[in-house]
Amino acid sequence: MKTVCIILNYNDPDTTAALAERIRDYSCLDAVLLVDNASTDGSVEKLMPLVSGKVMLVQSGKNGGYGAGNNLGMRYAREILKADLCLIANPDTEVSEDCVRRMIGAFKRHPSLGILAPVQKNAGRESLTPGSRQQTLYGAAAWPLRPWFYDLLESGPVCRRLLQPILHYPEQWFSRAGEDPEALVAVDCVPGSLLMADLRKMQEAGGYDEQVFLYEEEVIIGQRMKAAGYRTALLPNQSYLHRHGVSIGQSVKSLLGRQKLREESTLYYFRHYLGAGKGALLVSRLFFAAVNLEVRLLGGLSAC
Repeated sequence: MKTVCIILNYNDPDTTAALAERIRDYSCLDAVLLVDNASTDGSVEKLMPLVSGKVMLVQSGKNGGYGAGNNLGMRYAREILKADLCLIANPDTEVSEDCVRRMIGAFKRHPSLGILAPVQKNAGRESLTPGSRQQTLYGAAAWPLRPWFYDLLESGPVCRRLLQPILHYPEQWFSRAGEDPEALVAVDCVPGSLLMADLRKMQEAGGYDEQVFLYEEEVIIGQRMKAAGYRTALLPNQSYLHRHGVSIGQSVKSLLGRQKLREESTLYYFRHYLGAGKGALLVSRLFFAAVNLEVRLLGGLSAC
């Protein structure tokens, strides 16, 4: 199965270049496609020297957001490069060749698989092991599609910590995989920082919703893939490292700016995918007002 890694860049050429250089020699990847999302810092000129062999560069005419940039990359990968699979990786991630190989192997073994991801480990927390903190690890690795009110609670930094057991899968959901390095566990949503997708199925499901500039992409893709009848799964015994906030910090500098974007995307998701009415949307806005107060009082904690 021909596999292309898509790395979306916006004003972060050094991080993007570092990832491309780490993975360009992975024999399981047929190409590394850099997609520049209309950067304003001269990224294209800085990335151009990398273009040779398997490394390619395409440019977007405008910055339409995370989804639009990755949709451009997926169209290029499928239509021009004739790829079957794409590994979508944020510039601030690290993944081993063995992990990528196991992901490709899973698609070969499971024809209904649409999206697959390893466990996300955030920098500084790489040593998480089974035990009292394991639920936190898996909670960040995959989660179920939730009704409106539960999803609203998840959007609150304090609420999602206090109510994690009822907002996420139980630990037993993942432990049933045992220690098999290739075992899959069915889930609804995985983080968008690094995932592998079947290009045909992804595009049949509609790809990323380009009305959303940033945030909520994971649940929207989860909804779209489920509606199309394709599986999303997690490899609970494989992992990658995510230096959370490195790339997004180039797009939206302030915590309050990020929170505002998150609110807009969440309200869009509630309205268009969960069918939330005027009353639910009003409650949501009031809840977000309280969250904004948390952001001001708690700073970095609320950004997590």
